[in-house]
Amino acid sequence: MNAESIATKEEQKRFALFLQDLQERGRSPRTLRAYKFDWSQFATWYAEVNQEPYTLERLAAMDVQDYITWGRQQGLKATTLNRRLAWLKQYVAWGEQQGAITAEMRQRIKAVPIQRKQQLAPRSLSPRQARKLLKEVKVRGNPRDEAIISVLLYTGLRVGELVALTLDDVTLSERKGTIQVHADVAKGGKERAVPVPKKAREALQAYIDVRSLENNGVLFIGRQGPLSAEGVAAIVRKYAAWSRLEGVTPHVLRHSFAYSYLENNNNDLVALADILGHSDLNTTRIYTKRRLSDLQEGAERVQFF
Repeated sequence: MNAESIATKEEQKRFALFLQDLQERGRSPRTLRAYKFDWSQFATWYAEVNQEPYTLERLAAMDVQDYITWGRQQGLKATTLNRRLAWLKQYVAWGEQQGAITAEMRQRIKAVPIQRKQQLAPRSLSPRQARKLLKEVKVRGNPRDEAIISVLLYTGLRVGELVALTLDDVTLSERKGTIQVHADVAKGGKERAVPVPKKAREALQAYIDVRSLENNGVLFIGRQGPLSAEGVAAIVRKYAAWSRLEGVTPHVLRHSFAYSYLENNNNDLVALADILGHSDLNTTRIYTKRRLSDLQEGAERVQFF
């Protein structure tokens, strides 16, 4: 559709004045281009649905709400729809000042709610992906790297907590183990004792047995001294790349632990909150939400023939 078929000449002139006004007020060229694109998209939709050229005088709150509904059906992100809604409300307010739309109609359009983002649980590794990562570090890695990834996966420690550990914070035996996390390094300031499962105990002990006696305080050290959070993240990325896994970070391993714990412990949120160091149980509840991978798997099972 050409410009004349999607919007009246008066509307085109009005929108040009709107952009000129914004430019004079210092809005960036990028913003103006975005507004022009959004106007074109909305005007095209309006003309197709209403079978008449778009003009601000004929705009109704119903049009705005229907456009948002259409956008959701087309798979547009909430952020995209909210940006277009914000622009449209700004344009409508400007149009009221120009006498193109009534105050009552502006209020009705202003009342159209923003779109809430879909609340999905954090991304994590599947059991198969976690095993793939662990095997890769066992085959290609060293005792230190295996201990790091095992501790992150089997205890859910934050990377900041991991790099702050000292030898004295770790207590291991054949049957049990604990890691003491101190309040000054725990996010939210919660000191706690974290249980260490058998596989993580074995990896930790193997590392401690061969660990250099230098830097007796800090547990995980590199060539130039104690490892940093960035250093641990680089280690995780390295083995994830070898495992052909994308977007794996220490925090993804923490999320992976949380999901696995709930799945294997009757969804015990209270115990998981204690292990993760959450002071508010609502923070832990995010792991009860559906992950995008869960939704994708469910959608794949939909069949029509």
